[in-house]
Amino acid sequence: MVEWMTSLTLSPMTTHEVEELIARTAREFAAEQVAAGNWPEESAAELGRAETARILPQGGDTPGMSILNAFDGNVRVGYVWLNLEPRISSTGEAWIYDIEVSADLRGRGYGRLLLEAAEDEARRAGATYLGLNVFGANTVARSLYETSGYEVKTMQMRKAL
Repeated sequence: MVEWMTSLTLSPMTTHEVEELIARTAREFAAEQVAAGNWPEESAAELGRAETARILPQGGDTPGMSILNAFDGNVRVGYVWLNLEPRISSTGEAWIYDIEVSADLRGRGYGRLLLEAAEDEARRAGATYLGLNVFGANTVARSLYETSGYEVKTMQMRKAL
């Protein structure tokens, strides 16, 4: 980690930024599902848009959702998309739908700082747990989550026949 970094500031994305993120997320999620062998390529784009619309029926104004830019001083270093309404009210779990550090700033400790900022945001909202999904092939993210104290709770496995 670079010594001058101590914390990040989170602030809501603008409507335009959220719209761009929604479109990009639908495309990227579809591509990840195809790569994982979960969706056929010919229908993946539509499935990605439908899934994103299901999760964000009111876009950035969907209740419980918090889509935030992360800043180090005045430099935007990434973003996080949180569901701050507990997924299962009895467990108090909030959820990270997406978290990303800008490509040109990766490898400098921002991922860990952004994850910590997301955890702080979830705590402030009253969550007692914070969950997320990560694709198995994303070894960099998996390492970050594991070294940050996240534990595997479920695991899907598959074998090609």
